[in-house]
Amino acid sequence: MVYTKRLQNPQKRKFMVRRSKLEVNLEILKILASQGPMELTQLMNKTDLSQSVLKQHLDFLIPQNLVEEQSLDKDETFYVITERGLKVLKVIVPIIEEARKIPALLH
Repeated sequence: MVYTKRLQNPQKRKFMVRRSKLEVNLEILKILASQGPMELTQLMNKTDLSQSVLKQHLDFLIPQNLVEEQSLDKDETFYVITERGLKVLKVIVPIIEEARKIPALLH
């Protein structure tokens, strides 16, 4: 499945960026790694995903021990990248960056 990211500039909204599940999951990990623990709403705003789509990704990342939920009290739940999540970022991101340097094959 490919997701469409809304662009921040309203004039460019007609040009949407398509993101794969892998790209969305990596973006969530990158955001949590660089900006620290976040509530669901903050993460929704940073990723430009709806709550239901973001929850689907978190429901995948949490059992994989890449992200964890931390509750300060009943009303506040934060999402935090784990050590394993940081290791995955450290390995996967350089591979993807190198792969993007390879010219696409034309048919």
